[in-house]
Amino acid sequence: MRHLVVWLAIGISALPNLCHAEAFRFGVLMHMSDERNEDHGWRMAIEHAQMTEAAFIVVNGLKRSGDRCSETLYQQRMDLLKQATVPVILSMAATDWAYCRDRQNRTAGLVWLNLLREKFAGNTSTQNNAAFTLKHQTAVPAYRSYTENTRWVYDRILFATLHVAANNNQYIEAAGRNSEFEDRQVANREWIRRLAEVAIREHRGAIVIFCDGDPLPAPWLRGQEKDGYKVIRKQLRKLAEKSALWILLVQGSSVDIPKTTPDIVWANRLGYVTLPTGVSILTADLNATQPFAVITEAP
Repeated sequence: MRHLVVWLAIGISALPNLCHAEAFRFGVLMHMSDERNEDHGWRMAIEHAQMTEAAFIVVNGLKRSGDRCSETLYQQRMDLLKQATVPVILSMAATDWAYCRDRQNRTAGLVWLNLLREKFAGNTSTQNNAAFTLKHQTAVPAYRSYTENTRWVYDRILFATLHVAANNNQYIEAAGRNSEFEDRQVANREWIRRLAEVAIREHRGAIVIFCDGDPLPAPWLRGQEKDGYKVIRKQLRKLAEKSALWILLVQGSSVDIPKTTPDIVWANRLGYVTLPTGVSILTADLNATQPFAVITEAP
């Protein structure tokens, strides 16, 4: 069986390794879907991002929570994304695996999570002739399962995906059932530490992290539900305080939010933006007073 990945770079070789003096744009497809014709909706979103001259596109989630869990569906979406003329990087969403069930209607999230990591992790397809390196957390033997945590560089900015699920980070209240949450939290904490180390060593000006959940500013919780984002939020705030880096968290949401162009909220050098469903275009310019902005959100 061909070895693939869930945070996958499609056509990543189109990304240059050179530094750029001018601002550039990148696109984010957040829980992209069109209930009437989903393939059409995906194609339109990709075309919109390409028309804005986005340097690359990050896709958060291959399916909606109501879609069936099917290898055929995942492959169909992957094949569609490969048609893009710019690099596409996939970011894992809770809807990709957390709500999957087996034929007896039993919870099967971990089965699908492992399958997605096995089948959609580690593969890069190329366009043109220039190679671009997408690095995975799997390079560290202790975290060889976490193919979905990836990083790459464009301009002087370090970009990364982080597996944080938009359902309170898949924290389960029932006793003894949180091994996946705990293990992934350890891996994510180490991944953020590694990102900071690399950015500082390589003299990057900023880190941009894409995730499915909404750790910032703080989640709305029901009753005594544990905060599944607390560790990540605390680590990001500490990193922003102790480094000279700009840090931007591009996040999704577990609830529907208005289809408007959202603002980036900054607290000193730590910023976050919660994107609505659909395609959004952001601009990056390290020479600006605030180096990132959301410039368009397509209907």
